Amino acid sequence: MNLVAESLKNMTLKKLAALLGESVEIEGGGAVIITGVCSIDNPKTGHIALAEHPEKIVWDKNTERPAALIVKKVFNIEGLPLLIVENPRIAFAHILRHFYYEDEFIGGIDPSAVVASDAEIDATSWIGPLAVLESGSRIGAGVEIGAGCFIGENSVIGDNSFLHPNVTILRGVTVGKRCIFHSGAVIGSDGFGFTPSPEGNLKVMQVGGVQIGDDVEVGANTTIDRATLDMTIIGNDVKIDNLVQIAHNVRIGDHTRIAAQVGITGRVTIENNVVVAGQAGFQNGITVGEGSVVGGRAGVTKSVPKHSIISGYPADDHKKSLYLQAMQKRLPEMMERLEKIEKYLEMKRDCEV
Repeated sequence: MNLVAESLKNMTLKKLAALLGESVEIEGGGAVIITGVCSIDNPKTGHIALAEHPEKIVWDKNTERPAALIVKKVFNIEGLPLLIVENPRIAFAHILRHFYYEDEFIGGIDPSAVVASDAEIDATSWIGPLAVLESGSRIGAGVEIGAGCFIGENSVIGDNSFLHPNVTILRGVTVGKRCIFHSGAVIGSDGFGFTPSPEGNLKVMQVGGVQIGDDVEVGANTTIDRATLDMTIIGNDVKIDNLVQIAHNVRIGDHTRIAAQVGITGRVTIENNVVVAGQAGFQNGITVGEGSVVGGRAGVTKSVPKHSIISGYPADDHKKSLYLQAMQKRLPEMMERLEKIEKYLEMKRDCEV
């Protein structure tokens, strides 16, 4: 899948606004031609830029100017036309999709791919160079499997999913529709199951699978372990960043977002619409309630009610955690004051005697 700029999609700001819906307003020249999308830090003539904080824009006199800005409210900046929307980031995402398209591919199998005789591959899908598809694997319509990917025995890849090069899908994994897996992701590796015995650490067989819903995106070098029994389950529209570890028998609800370097231990349940910031960690078997937010580097050691906002270690209510952090910084000063008070009281007692 290659992203290609589409010059034929150039259009006026007024027509671009019409693509976004009825709630969009234009301030300034609706007839200006938009030829692409640029960043606010590297503006380009003829392009449109997202300006979430227009009051912070600083351009010197030699800097190019974009043709227009995407903003939430009217802001006068050098007379530039404005596309005023309720959520600039959503508008930005739709505009990017308009100006860039995914290079189409023709279904087929590269001659260097190794495909089991009983693998089922839809004629509209593409299997890249040196990919391996084991017995019983099934590939839906419009799937693109990049170079060097591995699809294990009896695994299923849903329609219109895309695997970047060197993704590993091990045996018994079911992937939904329109999923994206980035390079180095490993789905269905063994859970970390061992039991101490007189002979050492006895491996507990991991014989379950992994079930992944529709519209899921998995980042580079992220790992999702198979269940010991039953299934590790990733819901619909879950977005997982790079370098995330998801252990055996974890359940992650729909629309949840997980940032980089998060570690989720076995049997954890994360309900729908949860946001997990980077480097957070979770104790075995706990539940994080629907709609919660987990702060960066939080250590979650117990279950969390719905719609909580937590941070710190051990994780607690975010405001309380911030207060405790502030108090911790004052401990040296408070200890010094306490020592002075103790010395004063001791001197007072001596005088009274």
